Amino acid sequence: MMRFYRLSTLLAVVVAAAVLLSGCGSDEDAAPAGAALPKDFPAAQVPLVEGTVLTADGTRADGWSVTVQGGRDSGNVLENAVTTLTDAGFAESQRSADGGQKVVILSAKKGSATYWVQVGTTAGAAGGGSSVFYQVSVD
Repeated sequence: MMRFYRLSTLLAVVVAAAVLLSGCGSDEDAAPAGAALPKDFPAAQVPLVEGTVLTADGTRADGWSVTVQGGRDSGNVLENAVTTLTDAGFAESQRSADGGQKVVILSAKKGSATYWVQVGTTAGAAGGGSSVFYQVSVD
């Protein structure tokens, strides 16, 4: 039941981000400045795929949401994000796809904490398949 809640939360974040990003311009000379990660984001424990952070918010208590725009030559940004996480010790537990949205759920025990990461893409985002959305929580 917890996985369903987390998956539905991530899908809601993905849809909201797609709506927000759909209004972004596509001027190739104007790269996004990049948003700062929240001060308590566990960057050392949860590595993000290379790219520009478009949005980032949340807290340890509520979890974090991060959107990363992959570079022009980033290839399959979702698979790159999953590989980055598995290389850091995360194990994949589930994959799902629905209507152009793809989500992968991973987890890793780091010290006394367990980190859960839902990473996903949606074709409806302004960056298309080159944007990846993270939903991170810690137990």
